[in-house]
Amino acid sequence: MGLRAQQLKPETTHGFDCYVQSAEARMEARKQFLLADSDPALRDQLTRGRKIQTILANGPNPHQLPGGQLYDWIGTVFIPGVTLDRTLRMLQDYDHRAQYFPEIISSSKLLCRAGDNHFGFTMQMKEPAVIEVQSDVVWERLDAARSRCRSYSTNVREIGKSHGYLQRLYSYWRFAEAEKGVYVEAETITLSGEFSSVTRALGSMLMGINPEKSLKHSLESMRDSLLKKDLQFSLPPTGLTACGEPFHPAACDVR
Repeated sequence: MGLRAQQLKPETTHGFDCYVQSAEARMEARKQFLLADSDPALRDQLTRGRKIQTILANGPNPHQLPGGQLYDWIGTVFIPGVTLDRTLRMLQDYDHRAQYFPEIISSSKLLCRAGDNHFGFTMQMKEPAVIEVQSDVVWERLDAARSRCRSYSTNVREIGKSHGYLQRLYSYWRFAEAEKGVYVEAETITLSGEFSSVTRALGSMLMGINPEKSLKHSLESMRDSLLKKDLQFSLPPTGLTACGEPFHPAACDVR
């Protein structure tokens, strides 16, 4: 049975679409490919400190929408001793994501592909509840050393009682190979339902309502898997159903 997207209030959908349109325009207007390209202190923290850094992408989170809450985080990490090709091969091995991201994902499956740059896959996330997310992903190789991709959730379903922990998950990834490794930068825009101030305060401890924590876990798992020298990654299989046209978020209609 196919996944069914959660039904959101029209005003919630409108607010999310408008935010995404503005955020994508901001990303495209950036002059530097990576934030670390124009921030020596950040680059030093990544390469010398070997730490994952998270940054508020557009002011304090959450951003309040009618009927929902939006979180916009940027996370970045430097992974020493790996290549861009190895990094992309791991991330495009959609059938084995549970092996590479064990803290976050319990299962995954590639559903369709169109050439080498367009994929559709589904995954079952572990936190803060069991949530099935179906996504459309488009990759773009900019040159020998740089690549990027965007991933849009097209269906989200919470198994069991619906709490509204996750209603949309959009992510934008940038990868740049340097002399001694690969820089990875991701911006995630997530939408959840409305929660009380008490629930939000306790969420990261008790319920996992913490997109920043999830982003950190993703980058940590990515780094750990890539650094396992004996871990090999499978190419996406052929013979799958062809993906349709790439998904595009709805345009923000002025009201």
